[in-house]
Amino acid sequence: MPLITPAVAPFEYSLHIPHDPRAVRVARASLRTALTAHELPELVDRAELLASEMLTNAIVHTGGEAYLRLKWYAERLRMTVWDTSPTPPGLRKVGADSEGGRGLHLLELLADSWNHFPLNGELWGPASKVVWCEISRTPRPGW
Repeated sequence: MPLITPAVAPFEYSLHIPHDPRAVRVARASLRTALTAHELPELVDRAELLASEMLTNAIVHTGGEAYLRLKWYAERLRMTVWDTSPTPPGLRKVGADSEGGRGLHLLELLADSWNHFPLNGELWGPASKVVWCEISRTPRPGW
């Protein structure tokens, strides 16, 4: 008989991320705490890795703050990162000895889906962007 995991009630959290590299560690700990409290331990490792990559990009490639939003609904976790740069993310070619540039490749590999969209600045202040990804309880093959 297959193991059936119980449904988890929808929830949502938002975290302000100051322009400080230490904030990524705080965000990972907060994410782990939220997922553990909501009895979703099978998502913790992938969620921490993907959120870390999106937040690190937001801190490294912008001069401002960021926000991380976690939303669990319909048996999926959507992680959304807003940052102060309107520049869209771009996949970079990386070699075996490259020290960076793998974040979007990890999103492509480990997220069920991901994308970004610009915020043009007319309604929400200066131009900025949002990068998001979704993961479910069942990881993609290879994880």
